[in-house]
Amino acid sequence: MFEQQISSFLSFLVGCGCGVAVGIASGTAESFMIPFVTIILAQSVYQAIGTSLVVDCIIGGIAGIIFLLKGNVNVRPVMLLAISGMAASVIGSMFTRGTPEVGLKFLIAFVLIGLGLALLRGGVKRNVEYVNSKVSFSWFQKQKLVSLLFFGSLIGFASGFTGMGSSGAMTFVLIFIMGYDLHTSIGTSLLMMFFIAGSGAIAHGLKGEIVTSVALFAGIGALIGAMSGSFFANKIDEDKLGRLIGLIITLLGFSVLIELLI
Repeated sequence: MFEQQISSFLSFLVGCGCGVAVGIASGTAESFMIPFVTIILAQSVYQAIGTSLVVDCIIGGIAGIIFLLKGNVNVRPVMLLAISGMAASVIGSMFTRGTPEVGLKFLIAFVLIGLGLALLRGGVKRNVEYVNSKVSFSWFQKQKLVSLLFFGSLIGFASGFTGMGSSGAMTFVLIFIMGYDLHTSIGTSLLMMFFIAGSGAIAHGLKGEIVTSVALFAGIGALIGAMSGSFFANKIDEDKLGRLIGLIITLLGFSVLIELLI
């Protein structure tokens, strides 16, 4: 009984931390939830992925609605991204078992660390200007329908496959490729994550790959944390928010790397 109470309390704290971090910077609870469920609670990685997607779904719904109420969500892209992303997420979840993830996670870790350090050093505007000076994304911006469906499918598949909530990757696509401002990119990607992570969670749940007790208490914590994080993110200016996001995703990158090395 005592061990169960400790587990529930720790699940709540981890969920709350995930909610704050993802509510501010988008991203995913995966970097916190999967090590917690597999290492601390000694559950399988497949159950950890399903549980992580439940938490991401809750964060995406709560934080996405707050950004929507603040006028920082572009609704049409959410629908396009959700339609393609949900279908691809279910397909991705079918390939989870028996598939090695080490190489993919190493790639994710180094990408997160690189992007995080770049944002910490130069903020969002300078990095966007630098990327646009090197690469032209005008075709993607002109072909918005095709681009959103393509990126929604690609990121949705990765979400169902790895347990990543998809929001962080989509935020960078919207900023650097589609030309959205930071607040709108975060809000749009968070609301999209509600649908994509939710469909992935359902697919894993049907296979019994969710730790229900952890999902419940972590979900309550995530709800509280997401509300706090998203309200805060909507109040600060873009440059400060960009640097804060840089710090958060750098730490997430190192957490993924540490998980792989343990």
